[in-house]
Amino acid sequence: MVQTVNLKKAFGARVLFSEINLKLDSGKRYGLIGANGAGKTTFLKILSGQEE
Repeated sequence: MVQTVNLKKAFGARVLFSEINLKLDSGKRYGLIGANGAGKTTFLKILSGQEE
């Protein structure tokens, strides 16, 4: 299981995402979609511990 509470990421004044509350259960498949530059890769790096 992976869980986030009030996750926020910004680069300077540009906020990629804020107040993300998410719970992903083990054994299930999830998809992540969004426009180019929306922060998908950054979000996954944060979840995997590669970025703060």
